[in-house]
Amino acid sequence: MKKPSKIITLSAAVALAFSLAGQDFASAAAFKDLDSVQDKDKIIALYDSGLIKGITAEQFAPNKTVTQAESVQFFVNALGLNLDFIRFVKESQASDYYKHANDSAWYAKAFIIAAVNGLDLPADLYPNEKMTREAFTHQLVHAIEIAGKLPLIKPIVQEFKDQDQVKIEYSGSIQRALNYGVVSLDQDGRFQPKKEISRAEAAIEMSNALHYLKTHSGLTGSESLALTAEQAVQLIKGATGENLQIKVDPKATVTRESFTYLLVHTLQSSGQLPMLNLVPAEIKDNDNIDILNQGAIQTALALGFVQLDPEGHFNPKAEITRTDATDMVVKAVKYLNTHPVPEQGGASKSIKAEQAVELIKKAAGNTKLQIKINAEADVTRESFTYLLIHTLQAEGKLPMLNIVLKEIKDNGQIDIQYQGAIQTALALKIVELDAEGNFHPKNGVTLEDATAMIERVQKLSK
Repeated sequence: MKKPSKIITLSAAVALAFSLAGQDFASAAAFKDLDSVQDKDKIIALYDSGLIKGITAEQFAPNKTVTQAESVQFFVNALGLNLDFIRFVKESQASDYYKHANDSAWYAKAFIIAAVNGLDLPADLYPNEKMTREAFTHQLVHAIEIAGKLPLIKPIVQEFKDQDQVKIEYSGSIQRALNYGVVSLDQDGRFQPKKEISRAEAAIEMSNALHYLKTHSGLTGSESLALTAEQAVQLIKGATGENLQIKVDPKATVTRESFTYLLVHTLQSSGQLPMLNLVPAEIKDNDNIDILNQGAIQTALALGFVQLDPEGHFNPKAEITRTDATDMVVKAVKYLNTHPVPEQGGASKSIKAEQAVELIKKAAGNTKLQIKINAEADVTRESFTYLLIHTLQAEGKLPMLNIVLKEIKDNGQIDIQYQGAIQTALALKIVELDAEGNFHPKNGVTLEDATAMIERVQKLSK
C-alpha cells in the first residue's frame, strides 16, 4: 500500500479544497438557498478563500444529508491530504482498507488517501450510510488532530441535556469539539447527536475546525502527538509498497526503537533492503536499546533513515512522534526509490527448483550429478542451504567439522532436518545471518543470494 510522507502535515498556508460527493460547489454569489442558513457567512468565506468551488446548479442544498463517503472526501480535500511521496501500488484498492468500499466508485481514491494518511476511520464503515452529528463530529475531530498535530488536551467537560444519547466512544471527541469551538449546543442546550448532519452544518463545522487549526497547528518536537500503533502500521505499509499483514498490539506504546525495528524488519522481510555488512555506529545510550532492536537501529543509521541527537544518543525508549516517524519513512522511501528492487528475472527474483539444481551442480563441480528435487517446489533459504550442504558432503567436498553452534534468533522457524546443514553453512561462512541474527529460513532464496553462496563454496576449494 503505497508512498508515505507528509502524511499528516498541515499549515495555515496550505491550499485547501472543499468538496462533497465528488462535486465542486458554485460561486457563493450564485447560491440561491443560503439566506436562511445561520452562519452562512462562514460558507461564503470558505468560497472566498478558494476552499469551495463550483457546482453547476446554483444551489448549495444546505439541508442535504451528508453520507459517510462524502465525509471522507470532505476530510481529504479540506485538509489537503494526498499520496505525495507514497510508494503507491497500482493494485491497491479502497476495499483493502475499508471492506464495504466499492473500488470503482467516485470516492475510492479518497478512501485510499484517508487510510494511508491515518485518518482513524473504522474499517467496516458503509460509504452510503447517512452521517449523524455525533459520527461526523467524532471523525472530524480525529482528522484535524492528526492533520494539525494538535497537542493532547484535557477538555473542560460541558454538560448538555441529551448527553446520555451520545455513544460512549464519541463522548471524548465531542467534548473536545466543544472546547475547540468546532461545534456548539443549540439554544435549548442540546447537541442532537442522532440527528443526520446536513451539508451546511458539515461546512460550518469544517470552517470552525480550520479556524482552530490556523491558531493551534504546526507544533513540532515534544509537542507533536505521539504515534499510535495503528498509524505506525499504516506508515510502514506505505513505505513498503506491499499489501502486508503487520501484527502489532494496537494498545502498545510506539517507541523510537520499536518503530525503527518494525520499519527495518518489514523492509528486510519483504526483500526490499540488501543484506549489509555494517560498521556499527557508536550510540551513547546503546545499553538502553533492547538487543532485539539493535541490528535494525544500526541498519537504519547506516542507510540514513534516522540520526543520533547532537550528543550521540538514540533515545530508544522515547515515544516516537508522528513528525519523526513520517520523516523516517520519507527517508526510507527515498532510499528505496534510488535502490529499486530489480524487475522480475533479476538478481532479487526467487530462483526455481531447476535453477537451484544447476547452481548446486556448479558448486560441486559435477554437471552429471543426479539431484532429485520437486520441480514445483518453492526454493527457500533453508531448503537450498540444506540441498547445497548435503550434496557437497555426499561428494566429499566439505571437511568434517566439530561445529560450535551459532545462535540463530529465528531458529524456531527452521525445520529440524535443515538445522545441521545451516549450522555447517554458517561455520564455513557460506551463508550469513542478517544484522539482527536472523536466517529467514522460509524466505525464497534469490539468485543473488544463491550465487553468493556458490562463490563462497568455490573459494573454500581453492
